[in-house]
Amino acid sequence: MILDELLRVAHTGAVALYIGGAIIVTIALRRAQTAIPPAQAAIIGNIVGTQFTYISWLSLATWVASGYWLLARGGWADVASPYTLFVAPDLLEEGNGWMMILMIASWLGMVINGILITFVLRPRLTKRLNPSQASPEAASRLQQEITASARLVELLAFANLLLCIAATLAGHRFFEHVYIYSS
Repeated sequence: MILDELLRVAHTGAVALYIGGAIIVTIALRRAQTAIPPAQAAIIGNIVGTQFTYISWLSLATWVASGYWLLARGGWADVASPYTLFVAPDLLEEGNGWMMILMIASWLGMVINGILITFVLRPRLTKRLNPSQASPEAASRLQQEITASARLVELLAFANLLLCIAATLAGHRFFEHVYIYSS
C-alpha cells in the first residue's frame, strides 16, 4: 500500500517536473530571450538547455520506471508483449487500455525527440567556425546550420510539450478509471 503511494508520488512528480520545465523552457524562456541581445540569449539558452536536459532525462526515466512498476503492481504489465508496448493484451479490450497505449506512445515520442535534441541538434548549436576555414561562405553556411538547428529544437521542444500533455491526459483518464471508480 505504501509502496503504491510512493510510486504514484514519484510518477506524478516526474510528470509535473517535466511539464513545468517544458513550459518554462518552451514558452517563458523563449519569450524572455527576445528581450536581450542575441549573444546573451545564446549563452543563457545554452546554460538553461543543458540544465533542463539533465532534469528532463531524469524525469523521463523516473516517469517510465514508476509507471511501469505501477502497471506491474496492478497486473497490467506484460514483458512478453512488445507489440502492445508491454501492456497486457487483455487490457486493450477496454477503452482505458488504449489510453495506456496512447500514454506510452507519447512517452516514446518524447524520448525520440529528446534524443534528437540532445545528441543531434544541441551539438550543432555549439559549433564554431574553424579559423583556418574562415571564409564568408563558410561563416554563412555555419550560421544557416545553427539557425536551422535552433528552429528544429524549438519545434521538437514544442512537440514534446504537446506529447507530454497528451500523455498526461491519457494517464489521467486511465488512472481515474482504475484507481477512483474501480474501488
